[in-house]
Amino acid sequence: MQKNIMCTAFVVLFLLFTAFKNKDDSILKVKVTGFEEKASTKIYISVFSKEDFLETSLQTKSVTATGDEVIVEFELPSGEYAVSTYHDGNNNSELDRYFFGKPKEPYGFSNNVKPLGPPSFEKCMFTLNNSLKIVSIKLID
Repeated sequence: MQKNIMCTAFVVLFLLFTAFKNKDDSILKVKVTGFEEKASTKIYISVFSKEDFLETSLQTKSVTATGDEVIVEFELPSGEYAVSTYHDGNNNSELDRYFFGKPKEPYGFSNNVKPLGPPSFEKCMFTLNNSLKIVSIKLID
């Protein structure tokens, strides 16, 4: 009897979750290449809106750098976004910079923008519609 109640509760919770899930959400896959494989170092990938570009990310994920590419998936509502990424080669969880601001570690942006300074949102921006979007970024050394 108790097992049946637990099963029923699980099914009800699952149905509620899927019923309230935003059907307008889209899947963004970010593929990052151009890094050196180093044991247990991470690739950080951040998604930004125009309002907080390069200041406060909507979502950030990190994955261990294995092989010659990493792919990270985000679920987001339709809209305009930009992505930045970096390879944390020394595992200190931050993008290290030279005193004049240039990154010391490999980094990149959506649309493979290669800026001389911080890029604009407009150059890195892409539109995410109710479908799968794949953004490929090759890191800059």
